[in-house]
Amino acid sequence: MSSSVLDQETLQFGRLLHFAGLAVVLICGAVAYNWCYAPVAMRIVETEMKIDDLIVSRQNAEAIRHEHARLSSHLQDIEARYAALEQRVPLNAEAGSFLKQVSEIARKESLIISNFQPAQSISGDGFTSLEVMLDGKGTFASICSFFARLSSIQRLSKVKDLSVGIGSQSEGYPMKATIVIYYGLEDDDPAPTGEMSRG
Repeated sequence: MSSSVLDQETLQFGRLLHFAGLAVVLICGAVAYNWCYAPVAMRIVETEMKIDDLIVSRQNAEAIRHEHARLSSHLQDIEARYAALEQRVPLNAEAGSFLKQVSEIARKESLIISNFQPAQSISGDGFTSLEVMLDGKGTFASICSFFARLSSIQRLSKVKDLSVGIGSQSEGYPMKATIVIYYGLEDDDPAPTGEMSRG
């Protein structure tokens, strides 16, 4: 009777050992998958994606080179234009120097300047501008020639407002103008206010 009981216990113990061995095998398989196979499979997928990207890049290489050359040429053009602009825009307002240029042009065009008054300074995007109020008198032809020559000088400027009054051809026509001059590229400090007090 005891032998039968012993055999049953032995059988159950053998089954437990079998299940334990199966569990160990499954655990080892899961560990091996997570630590060995899965990373390798992921690296294979990543490598395949890189290969696909390289193939696409190789197919588009000519177009990429063409676009790079076009953008490089465009950049050189912008740099050249900016360098030319820097030559026309001083660091400071230099209203006195601008007045000399305006007076010289007015003298050559027989235009009488009666008032030259710097007004408000305005900060822009990467530059500063200064409005200059100008009063003068001259013939219609001299006024037109004056502003035509003013636009061709080295100093960058623009005419913001212009009004011509009623007068006679012999006496000339009175005019008032607001001219904007630019300075201080790249957010340079504006010129001292002392220079703007000239009239």
